[in-house]
Amino acid sequence: MIKKTDPGKKVLEVKKVRNRPAPDFGNMSLDELCDLVKKCRYAYEDVSEIIEDKAYEECKLNGAEKTLDKIKDLARFFELMENKSEENSRDLADVYLLIGQIYQYNNSPQESVSWLSKAVIVDDRYDVPYHSLAISCLNMGQTERAIKSLEQEIAVAPGNYYSYLLLADIFEKEGRSADVEDTLKKLLARDPENIQALHRLIRFYESKDAGVDIRLLKRRLLSVSRRCNRLELIIRVFYLCRDGKFQDALKELDEWHLRTTDSAIVHLLRACIFGALKKHKEGKRELAAFRAANNGREETMMSLLGEFGDVFGRGTAKKLYHRLLSSSD
Repeated sequence: MIKKTDPGKKVLEVKKVRNRPAPDFGNMSLDELCDLVKKCRYAYEDVSEIIEDKAYEECKLNGAEKTLDKIKDLARFFELMENKSEENSRDLADVYLLIGQIYQYNNSPQESVSWLSKAVIVDDRYDVPYHSLAISCLNMGQTERAIKSLEQEIAVAPGNYYSYLLLADIFEKEGRSADVEDTLKKLLARDPENIQALHRLIRFYESKDAGVDIRLLKRRLLSVSRRCNRLELIIRVFYLCRDGKFQDALKELDEWHLRTTDSAIVHLLRACIFGALKKHKEGKRELAAFRAANNGREETMMSLLGEFGDVFGRGTAKKLYHRLLSSSD
């Protein structure tokens, strides 16, 4: 976890000897790493990521209970510290967060909520615990509390764009259409080129208000010139195909392919386009390339087909899946 530290602020003093060789943290046990902090030899932020990795490793090997006892002991160290600085409070919040996330990882949402709530109380300007708390609340069916946690996260860190989309998902499931629209608009006010938000808003208007002219939103989406991630690529190709601009879509795929090693999704989208163009030989070739790019792994191919279907529709994804099966014969 990355933290900003004010060099002029006094925090837990950890004196480091100049030119002292750095310890091999990677080969240390979780106990040893926690002791480095409790004996004030290293600041928690120096070893927090390694402690987190070791904690999850130990959970897999020895179970969560023993691992959690060690992290809770580290939490007590910070709890008993007198005259805590802001940095110390953030460290305590981080330890509470780790405990809460381990409980979340081990499907114990009630305990997770308890510890994540402590993290929020200790440092209410720290955005990460709010998000984790929202996930655990959702797992417990506490929808309103999850909504409140996400709203607090956004208030603290308005740039956490994924949280807007998650919030819109929750509102959609709850049938709160006005809140869906408002959340997506707030995201687009902060990030006008957010392709996922533009896509979601277009879909929203198409399903809720047929009278809304979505052409401007679509132009905004297709005019985004920055480099896209995989999901954004799928969305852009979807709108090009929907308008019958198949050659533009193929060009977009060629350009994206040159900038990344992620070729599987390119082959899948090309297969879809060639299918629409009735170029069955080319489509079959792309599906074979798609299978090869995934080394024939069914789970990986189904995951990508799921991402594709989220945008193009389940029916289209199902047809591609059947074509994929027949292409392997």
